[in-house]
Amino acid sequence: MKKIYGLKEWALDKSILNAKRFVDVKIVFSYPDLKQLIEFKPKERIKKIDDIFKKNLSRLIALNLFETYEVNGTKRRPRGVTAKIKFNLLNAIAKLDFVASCWIESIDYATKIEKNEPLKPRYFCVKMTLVIEVEGIKSRKQNIEQRFVLINATSSDDAYDKLEKQKDDYNEPYLNSDGRFVRWRIDSFDDCYETDINTPKDLDCPEGLEVYSKLKSRRLKDKTVWDGKF
Repeated sequence: MKKIYGLKEWALDKSILNAKRFVDVKIVFSYPDLKQLIEFKPKERIKKIDDIFKKNLSRLIALNLFETYEVNGTKRRPRGVTAKIKFNLLNAIAKLDFVASCWIESIDYATKIEKNEPLKPRYFCVKMTLVIEVEGIKSRKQNIEQRFVLINATSSDDAYDKLEKQKDDYNEPYLNSDGRFVRWRIDSFDDCYETDINTPKDLDCPEGLEVYSKLKSRRLKDKTVWDGKF
């Protein structure tokens, strides 16, 4: 469903009819469906996408709904427009099948609502390195563990601070089968990744939820080249 973003951030002067009110809005075109590009070669796909965006721009301008407008993107690939339109035309534009979204930038006879809301906690995944230490044992190699911990915090710094305060709990020793004390000591906090998990209910997702991600490269193992079919 197409959406209008930012409308709730404005308090409208109710003494003015919406039919007489204008709004500055950023209109973003929908990205073409990739499935319709499968049969084209890579360079042909780029041209095809450019042509679709140009066509969408022409279709939108032809509706003659703008008081003024400015094209966003490039001449080769227009991604949308920033325009001044009548307030009561917003829904009609948002419902167009080639429009992805409308972003409110300003509204006539309206006051921007100032929000001073505190940051809402969400879940962060912190990657840490733990050192496994055994009483009286000295070896040339040190056993470590890479651990990933989900923690509810308002920011990455807040997540690190909360875990820093729990360091002593991690260091609590126990006795192994040889009667030696063992402790798992936090050696470093290596990375922090903001997840899309806001509440425990978000975990009930059939396809699973990403809790950590880091891009790397490696030597190609499989010489097979993907043909782009899906």
